Amino acid sequence: MITQNGMSDLVGDVDLHSAYSYSSPETRRQIESETRRFINEGRQRATALLTEKRNELDILAKALVEYEVLNLEEMQKVLRGEKLQKLTSATKAPLKLPEIVLPPGMGGGSGAASAREGVSGDGKGGSGGIGGAKV
Repeated sequence: MITQNGMSDLVGDVDLHSAYSYSSPETRRQIESETRRFINEGRQRATALLTEKRNELDILAKALVEYEVLNLEEMQKVLRGEKLQKLTSATKAPLKLPEIVLPPGMGGGSGAASAREGVSGDGKGGSGGIGGAKV
């Protein structure tokens, strides 16, 4: 930002990035000083904002634990103290369970067991999983 974009009144609107290794020690000190200043000011602004908005952050954190996903309208309702009607879903598509391959000796036999259908490795259905539970 400082060496390429001229975002420092002290350093100016000069591209110093490509010639940094050829810059004088004083110029390098100015660049490093400005970089530290930018970082410190950014940290101070972020800390002040988070401190100022702590109550709102706590309210949103609790709502996210309960609802998992909030869009802008839902966040605004929560911040106004309104209760949301239902849990919103992040996806509208149906879930597809993955195919599970169990090793021989654990009910998997030599083939793939279907988690969706509860098929054991022998293809007869039933408990093909660990501890006799359907997979």
